[in-house]
Amino acid sequence: MLLFWLEFIGIFIAIFVSAELLAKGADELEDFLGQGITGGIILGFLTALPETIFVIVASLEGSFDVALGSAIGGNVLLFTLGIGLVGVFYAFKWRTALQISSEYSVENVFLVLTTIGMLLVLIYGKLNIISGLLLILIYVIYVVYRVAKFRREGMEREKGNLMKPVGFIIAGGVLLVVFSHYFVEYINEIAIMFNVPAIWLSLVIAPIAGELEEKISAFRLVLMSKDGGSLSILSFVGSKIENATVLLGIIGIFTDYELQQALPEYASSLIANMIALYVLFDKRLKTFESVILIGVYVIIVILSFYL
Repeated sequence: MLLFWLEFIGIFIAIFVSAELLAKGADELEDFLGQGITGGIILGFLTALPETIFVIVASLEGSFDVALGSAIGGNVLLFTLGIGLVGVFYAFKWRTALQISSEYSVENVFLVLTTIGMLLVLIYGKLNIISGLLLILIYVIYVVYRVAKFRREGMEREKGNLMKPVGFIIAGGVLLVVFSHYFVEYINEIAIMFNVPAIWLSLVIAPIAGELEEKISAFRLVLMSKDGGSLSILSFVGSKIENATVLLGIIGIFTDYELQQALPEYASSLIANMIALYVLFDKRLKTFESVILIGVYVIIVILSFYL
């Protein structure tokens, strides 16, 4: 038992270090690439990478229910509790509401397209090669547009040595990929050890564990600079756009999955997207909005327990 807890502490430290390295690298990389590429694409991709690997593995093994839960389970968490905590933390740190960069306009458009795409797939009724490729196409267009936009505006960016921030990003990404899956497994074992209800394990404990690094990175970015709050929001949205397009698309490529089997989870993810669109539309995250988002998550947790 002692060895179990020592291993868990070691894995938690590794996750914290990975979050610190990613936050440090992203903070410095922003000067070169801007918030859109740094937050929406690079941080978004890296923080979604463990889930991407897990979805691919689960799909290859035929565990499509597990794959779908991993693909969209974090959207509800980050678009309520995650954004809410960042907003409250930012207000305490900088004594003002979080102002999101004008670059978020791109993420807002593609979050709308992602939500519409998910809604069309829901009406269609299943994830298959057709709906899967449609969703993946949305993310491909997002990345291409972001890169093209950067090239148009790139001449205004700071010039210098990219080796240091890229080194931080790579080191943090490697640690994240290696240890995140083990961390989720240990959290699940601890929850079972203390007789946590199964519904909480699937809807509360596992998503919090899976998204822990992303939240730690966000808090570190807020501490590092005033622009860090905006960068963390872009990374949240970028990673969840990927989850709701690429990860769902992967499941569709591997099988014909009837969405009726996971209608509550899928609908919850759609609602979470809409909440994020509404709250972040004006590119300003007010403190009372942050508190409401945290309250929404608490209500979801309570309802999940009783229903």
